[in-house]
Amino acid sequence: MEFIVFLEALFQFSYPDVQYYYGINPLPPYAAFIIAAALFAVVYGFKAAGLFVMAKKQGKTKLLWCAFVPFASTVLMGELAKPIPMGGAKVKHLGWAAAAFELAYTFLGVFLISWHAYFIAEGAYMLSPVSDGTGTLIGYEFDWVNVDAQFLNVLDGINIAAYVLSFVQIIPFVFLNIAFYRSYAPLSYIWMVILCVFFPFVGGFLVFAYRDRPAVDYEGYMRARAEQIRRVQQAQYGPYGPYGGNPYGGQDPYGRQNPYSGQRAPGQGRPADPFGEYGGGQNEPSGTSAPDDPFGEFSSRSGSPGQENGASSSDGEDKKDDPDDFFS
Repeated sequence: MEFIVFLEALFQFSYPDVQYYYGINPLPPYAAFIIAAALFAVVYGFKAAGLFVMAKKQGKTKLLWCAFVPFASTVLMGELAKPIPMGGAKVKHLGWAAAAFELAYTFLGVFLISWHAYFIAEGAYMLSPVSDGTGTLIGYEFDWVNVDAQFLNVLDGINIAAYVLSFVQIIPFVFLNIAFYRSYAPLSYIWMVILCVFFPFVGGFLVFAYRDRPAVDYEGYMRARAEQIRRVQQAQYGPYGPYGGNPYGGQDPYGRQNPYSGQRAPGQGRPADPFGEYGGGQNEPSGTSAPDDPFGEFSSRSGSPGQENGASSSDGEDKKDDPDDFFS
């Protein structure tokens, strides 16, 4: 995978029109292959070393050779990863499917680029200038010369197949990376997968970085982590959480009494005042007066705010008979 990614990127600078678009001399086709192979060797060296250590730690001694063989290393990644659930079952051996698609896509890509390199080296790549209506040069278009038309049709068909396969092979590649990084980086595996999808060559360095980590079962790991967090909370706040299991009772995290924990009882007045404006006691404070009734115009004409519905007002009228009382 890494090799074809490097080769496709470098070969774009081997076409003759690169001088017009980028102002540089075209890169010789053979040089693109050599540079891509060198970059691949560096990345794959880190990947092989990491997979070798991981396989050795898991006791997969019979698969150690896979770490150093392209495509077989993809199979090894699947064997090192824990199975991932899909529907009602857990899928194993994702490496085999990913390796098969990777092999097909790489073969088609190298095949097409090799023929393009041959045509360029043979001078079969013809550039034709393209100008606008005023005669100003706006670019170039190319065509093959002295190349059999039927063979070009075959290459076009292979090119379409490779283009479709470039998207299809992403599916097993993504699931393989999900299974692998869920086992070795469970808390950040999503970011690892996204990074490897857009920049596949980064995978070799990530494998090397995680080589000393043990593989874990993701579901079991997350359950254990949740239990650990719960135990830490219990040790800090007690068995019922930071507010004693009741957000309206007990103390807050700063040791203060919950201002709304008071309960109104018959004959004991209102609960503790949360703002301390009237004394803050459980019973009516002495020497302070209750706030004005905001709906005084709808209550009894001369009754006090503390009177209950049905109590007689000072002028002898019954509150229930007051037609202006909206709350009777």
